[in-house]
Amino acid sequence: MDESRSVYGDIPALSAILDALGEGLLVVGPDNRIACASRHLGQIFGIDRDTLGGTDADLFVRQVLAPRISGTSSLAGLAAFISGRLQTADIPCTLLSAGGEEKFCCSCRVVDEEPLRGMRVVRLLPDTSGSQRGSGRRWIEEALRQNEDWHRFLVENLNEGFGLIDREGVAVFANRRMAEIVGYPVADIIGAPVSAFVDGEGARCLNEYLKSLDQAPHEVFEIDLIRKGGARVHTLMATTPILDASGACRGFLAGVQDITPLKRMEIQLRESEEKYRSLVELSAEATLIHRDGTIVYVNPAGVRLLDARGPDEIVGRAVLDIVHPEARDLIRALSVRDLLGEETPLVEIPILRPDGTTVPVEGRGTRTLFEGRPAVQVVVRDVTYRKQAEERLQASNRHLLLLNRIVGTSASAKTPGELLETALDQTLDLLGYDGGAVYLPGAGRRGIALLHERDMPGACRELAVDLLEASWTGPGAALPCYLESGGSPGTPDSCLLRDFGFAALACVPLVVEPDTVGALLIGNRERVSFSPEERALLEAIGREIGVGILRGMLYQRLEAANREANLYLDILTHDIRNADNVANIYADILIGELDGEPARHARKLKDGIRKSIEITANVATIRKIHKSRTGLAPLDLDAVVRDEIAHYPDLRIAYDGLPVQVLADDLLPEVLTNLIGNTAKHGGPGVEVTISVEDLDGEVRISVADTGPGIPDEAKEAIFYRFEREGGRRGSQGLGLSICRMLTARYGGRIWVEDRVRGHPEQGATFRFTLRNAGRGGSTSV
Repeated sequence: MDESRSVYGDIPALSAILDALGEGLLVVGPDNRIACASRHLGQIFGIDRDTLGGTDADLFVRQVLAPRISGTSSLAGLAAFISGRLQTADIPCTLLSAGGEEKFCCSCRVVDEEPLRGMRVVRLLPDTSGSQRGSGRRWIEEALRQNEDWHRFLVENLNEGFGLIDREGVAVFANRRMAEIVGYPVADIIGAPVSAFVDGEGARCLNEYLKSLDQAPHEVFEIDLIRKGGARVHTLMATTPILDASGACRGFLAGVQDITPLKRMEIQLRESEEKYRSLVELSAEATLIHRDGTIVYVNPAGVRLLDARGPDEIVGRAVLDIVHPEARDLIRALSVRDLLGEETPLVEIPILRPDGTTVPVEGRGTRTLFEGRPAVQVVVRDVTYRKQAEERLQASNRHLLLLNRIVGTSASAKTPGELLETALDQTLDLLGYDGGAVYLPGAGRRGIALLHERDMPGACRELAVDLLEASWTGPGAALPCYLESGGSPGTPDSCLLRDFGFAALACVPLVVEPDTVGALLIGNRERVSFSPEERALLEAIGREIGVGILRGMLYQRLEAANREANLYLDILTHDIRNADNVANIYADILIGELDGEPARHARKLKDGIRKSIEITANVATIRKIHKSRTGLAPLDLDAVVRDEIAHYPDLRIAYDGLPVQVLADDLLPEVLTNLIGNTAKHGGPGVEVTISVEDLDGEVRISVADTGPGIPDEAKEAIFYRFEREGGRRGSQGLGLSICRMLTARYGGRIWVEDRVRGHPEQGATFRFTLRNAGRGGSTSV
C-alpha cells in the first residue's frame, strides 16, 4: 500500500506520459481502484477520463466496459484480469466506441518492478487485420501528424531554450526561448557556431563534449552564455546526443534553462551562510546545535567553555550529558518547545565539562535547520564572573547591613553591655559565623573578664584569656589577630585552633583611642580562613563598637555636666532671685530716706537690681523652654493680650481685640511681655503702643507697633538672636527677643520687625509674629 501511495502522488506525471503515447491505456492500482487513464481511452469510450481517478475497477467494468464490449468471453477475461484473478492476458474484443464498432486487442499486464509493483495495466491496441487495416493506418497517420504538431507547439512555447547542434558545433535549430536567452534572433543563431555564444572557457568545454559524442554521453552542467551586448547569462544545460538509423551521432540536443536569478540567490545565500558561519565561529558566546538529542555542531567558543580538546570531543554526545542532572528535566521540556518554534525564556543552569566540573551559564534555544532537518540551536554565555560579582555584591550588602546595624546599636544602646551583646549577636547572625565572645578589662582571670558569649565551648573560654593576654598587653591599641587552618599541623596556631575547636578564629580589639578597651572573638568551624573583605569588616566593627563605648562614656560625662549645670541654674534662678528681691526692698527704703546725690545713687542701685531680676527671669524662661515637653493646646489669645496689657497701666496701649483660639502653651505671655516691655524701656516719654490681631486663613498674625525711635534696617534681623542688641553692642539684655524667636518657632510660627511707617524707621517699629489657629485643624504636638 505504501508503494501505491507513492505512485498516486505522481499521477499527474504518469497521466502526462500516457497521453504522450497516444494509446488507450488504463492503470489499476493494487487497491483495485483506477489510478489513471489516458486521454485516448476517454476518447474511445466517449467519457471524461479525469472522472475515473479513484473509481472502483469492478464498478468501471460493469458500468462502462460491459455495455460497450461485444462477446461474453472477452468481457469475462477482462473482468478476471482487472479483479486480479489473471496476471496476464491478450484478449481480442469488439468495442462500441464513439466512432462506431471497432476491433481492439486488449493487452493486460501486471507490473513487477519498483516503484509501480502491483499496478495492472490494460492497453487497447487497434486490430489492423482485415477490412479495418486501412482505416487503422489512416488513424495512426493522423495521430502522428497531430503529435508532431503538438511537439512543435510544445518546443516553441516551453520556458526552456532548445537547440540542435551538429558535429561541427554549428546551430541548426533554436526555439524562441533560446533566442530570448542569448538576445539574438533565431535566424542569427541558426548557422552560427555555438562558440559565438559562450566565453573561452565555455567554448573549450563544448569542444571537449563534441569530441566525446561517439560515446553518447548525456550530461547536465552549468555554463555561461554571452548575450548580445556582452552580458553574461548563467544557464543550466542538459545535452543529449542525436543518433541516426545506423547509430552514428549526428550532433546533440541542448536544453538550456536561465538560472541567473537562482545563481544570484545562490551567491547571496552562500554569502549569508559565510557571514553567519564567521559570526558564529568568531562569536565570544558559545553556540551548539543538537538534533534528536545529539550535539551535531559546536563553535570554538563552546569548545573553550566546555574546556574540551576540540569539537570532536563534544560533537556526537547527547546534549543532556553536558547538562547538570538537576536541570535536565527543564532542558528536555524547553527543547520540545524550541522544536515547535515557540519562544522560550532565558534560563540559567549549570553545565558539566568533560572533566566533571560545572560552569554556570545563561542562554536559550531556537528552532533551526541542520542539513535539512529540524534541530535546536542553543546560544549560551559563561556567567561565572557575574555570579561571583553577585555573590560579592550580596556579601558587601550583608557587610553594609551589619555595619549599619552596629552603628545603629552603637548610637541607641543605653549601656556598653547592651551594645556589646547586640553587636556580637548581629555579627554571628548576618555573617554566618559559628561562635563568638566579648571580653573586657575586669576582675576576671589576669584582669580579663568575659562579658558575653554565644556557642563557645567551655574550654575555649579559658584558652581565650591566654590568647588575649598574648595580643592585648601594654598601653596603646592592640592589633587584630587571625588564626587560620592550612599551616603545618605542629605549629602553635594549629594547636590553638584544635584546642578551640574552630577552623579559623579572629581576635579583633575594641579600640577607644588611644587604648584597647576590650576584644571581640569570632570563630568558624567550616571556613578555614577570613577573606580580606571579612577582615576589614571585623576591624570596622571593632572600631565602631569602640566608638559606641566612647560615646557611652561621653554621654555619662555629659549627663554629669548637665546635672551640674542644672544645679547652677537652680542657684541662679532661686537663690540669686531671692537675694535680688531683698536688695530691691532695701533700695526702695533708701530711696525714701535719702535726698540729693545719695538718693540718685540709690535709684541707680535699684536699676541694677531690676536688670539682675530681669536676667534671672529670662534664664528661667529659656530653661523652661528647653525642659518642657508638654504639647500645645488651644489658648484664648484675646485673654492673654488683655492680661499682659494690664501689667503696664502707665503705658498708652490701643487694642481692639479679636476672639480667636491659638495653639500655644503657658509660655505664650512671655512673647507679649518682652515685646511690650521693650517698648516701655526704650520707647521714651510719650510713646504709644498699638496691638492688632488678624485671622489669615488658618494663621493668626499679631502686630505690636510703637512710636518709639525705631530699628535700623541692618539690625532688623540680628536683634532676634541671643546677646545681640541695636548698634551691635553685646549684652545679656538681648535675651528677651531671642526668647520671642524660640517661642514662636516652638508654636509653628515666626517673628520679624518692620518700620511702622514704611521707609521711615525713625517713626517707630512694628513687631509681628504668627501663631496657628486652633480652630482650623492645627496639630497639638510640639
